[in-house]
Amino acid sequence: MGMFNRKPTPASTVIATGAEIDTAAKALAAGDDTLATQLCDRAGPDRQRVAMAILAASADHAPQN
Repeated sequence: MGMFNRKPTPASTVIATGAEIDTAAKALAAGDDTLATQLCDRAGPDRQRVAMAILAASADHAPQN
């Protein structure tokens, strides 16, 4: 019975660290989206959450006029 053979999911999975998000945000604010894209691709189903975290952090690094 497949119903009883399910593996438990890990309680906490680190998708992206704060340092990785901050580094990708700095690069994104400078016009380079390569790191942000790689980090989002690695996040899989949590892609949208990681993308929003990067966008929010990039606002802190955007040049002020």
